[in-house]
Amino acid sequence: MRALLFDSEARRVEGYAAQMPRRADAVADCLDEMHRLVQEARFHVGAVVGPAENRSYWPAFEGASWFPSLPEGAGAMLGSGCVGREQVALVVGDASMVGTVVERQVSVDGLTCVPIDEKRWMLSGAVPEAGVAYASFKHSIKGSVEKYLENAAEGDPLLAGLDAAGRRFREVYETLAGHGPAPQVIACGPAMMKAPALVQRIADVVGVPLTLSTELEAGSRGAALWALERIGAIGHLGALPASVGRVFNAKPMDAMVTRHSE
Repeated sequence: MRALLFDSEARRVEGYAAQMPRRADAVADCLDEMHRLVQEARFHVGAVVGPAENRSYWPAFEGASWFPSLPEGAGAMLGSGCVGREQVALVVGDASMVGTVVERQVSVDGLTCVPIDEKRWMLSGAVPEAGVAYASFKHSIKGSVEKYLENAAEGDPLLAGLDAAGRRFREVYETLAGHGPAPQVIACGPAMMKAPALVQRIADVVGVPLTLSTELEAGSRGAALWALERIGAIGHLGALPASVGRVFNAKPMDAMVTRHSE
């Protein structure tokens, strides 16, 4: 299975199991390059996720099913294995959020519920400050993010933004979880994979175990799985389990209090 995802805003083409160099020229040129590589590889294109205005320009896509772009954050959520109410995605990145999949449209104060398709919706809360805080923190330090977080003292002003984002993650998660059984929470995003100490810090603040997603291209994978389900190549989004790694358990509250008082 191979899938290509075109990012029109960043003007680049990325791939799930395929990748091409970033192009700085026009959007059409990027798609021309993707089309050329598809033809050279003699791929059969079964489905395309994204705008279909110009599909007639590229013969290699003839006969493919075209589907609209997924809502922002939905690709990463689905691609990391959050395909039902039993899982919740906690994403740190360009579109930081906490979200889950529900089977009907619901109204919850503080959350948004947008359709993914005719049988599922994405119920989520955005945490835009998380991506900004991480980028600012990373820019402010020298050396390894992981080592800095491991050795940081309590009250470190450079961590104030990250901790504030963690508290917002907790608020959204508590609203999302409601009073039902505790779902599995999947930590998603390159920042999480590169810095396990960041995952642990967020787990401590949110107060729940976080299972680390090890999918390198969760957004592209989610779009690919969704398209495969739509054309009948797989029966359900969960038919191909996502790759996950270590579980980061939240530290007990008394341990947190002791650490803060030291």
